[in-house]
Amino acid sequence: MKKRIITSLLTLTIIMSLALPVMAYRPEDIATNHWALEYISPLLDEGIMYVYKDGKFHPNQATTRGEFAYSLAKAMNLETSTNSELTDISNHPSKGYISALVERGIITGYPDKTFRPEKKITRAEIITMLGRSLSLNDEQKTIELEGNFYFDINENHWANNLISLATRLNIINGYPDGNFKPNNYVTRAESAKLLAKLKGLKKVEGQIIEAYPLTRKVKVKVGDEIKNFKLSSNTLIGRNNRLVNLDAMLVSDEAYLLLNESNNVTYLKAFGLITKEDVGNKVSDLTNNILSAEELVSIADGDWEAVTPRLKQEVTMTLLEEGLTISEVQAMFNQDWNQLELAAKDRLIEAISINTNLPVELIEAASNKDWETAKEVAKNTAITTALKEIMSRSDLLS
Repeated sequence: MKKRIITSLLTLTIIMSLALPVMAYRPEDIATNHWALEYISPLLDEGIMYVYKDGKFHPNQATTRGEFAYSLAKAMNLETSTNSELTDISNHPSKGYISALVERGIITGYPDKTFRPEKKITRAEIITMLGRSLSLNDEQKTIELEGNFYFDINENHWANNLISLATRLNIINGYPDGNFKPNNYVTRAESAKLLAKLKGLKKVEGQIIEAYPLTRKVKVKVGDEIKNFKLSSNTLIGRNNRLVNLDAMLVSDEAYLLLNESNNVTYLKAFGLITKEDVGNKVSDLTNNILSAEELVSIADGDWEAVTPRLKQEVTMTLLEEGLTISEVQAMFNQDWNQLELAAKDRLIEAISINTNLPVELIEAASNKDWETAKEVAKNTAITTALKEIMSRSDLLS
């Protein structure tokens, strides 16, 4: 009987322990209502982040490059490595994790082959490392976004596209004033949130089998399996070198997807057969967008009427700025080369007159080798010049 009671109590204890919620670790300097507690506690439990020897987390302290490298490598489940050319990490406690990130191209270090692990990490640097860990710097897996999201990040900023992508993927946000402040340091609490966002994304690679624009789904062959994925309402979609809609996907396209915690696609990049639209987009970029990609495709299809009105206006303004006259420009559009020659000749005559003070009629007659007219004009010009001289000088009339 006694043995039976002990067995029942033991069973009840096990059941109760399974029913009780697991209490996540909370450092003593993180209040129960701290905004980052939901990110910090799981990361501490998993050993991705750590507390200091004083038992505190120091959430408002700036994160160093070495600290974040350690946490990022742990979050990615990377094994430590000893293969690195960086010259200043040999005595750093995170050297194995830093080296592992170097091997995968997530960390490149500075031009002098240093990593500077004790240096505070900036917002631009941390997003670059996160973006690379998601392969968003890979030419085939990245989507180039035009323009910039923030007032203080222009298109030439070295981290512009990764910052824009991270913003679209809701990994990071800017400040209320519309700035990103790329050189601001990142606190440990902020880095915990970024790492949690990273862990909430899952990478999938495969081949497009079918796309369903109406239901916003895509069928992808992943390894030996065929899976259906649902796209989010704001999924970022790209194919080759341009942003597209889901209906631009082609069967057998290679595909790179990022899934959120609901297993919905938040990022889809496909790459495969080059289409006219792809070429048009590239040529448009190379020509500083004089013609849009759609207009270039129209030209490739022989549909000049689709672009003539706007193109004619643009070219007219350019030629006028270069010094051509309206009649010359019109002759060019009409391919009236005789008229163009006459118009160019007239412009040359005017230019000579302006610079020599000779009358247009005289220069025109001389250019036509009409010496009789030239002599007559010259004679009249001489008389007119003499009269003007006499009328303007009172000493000649006195």
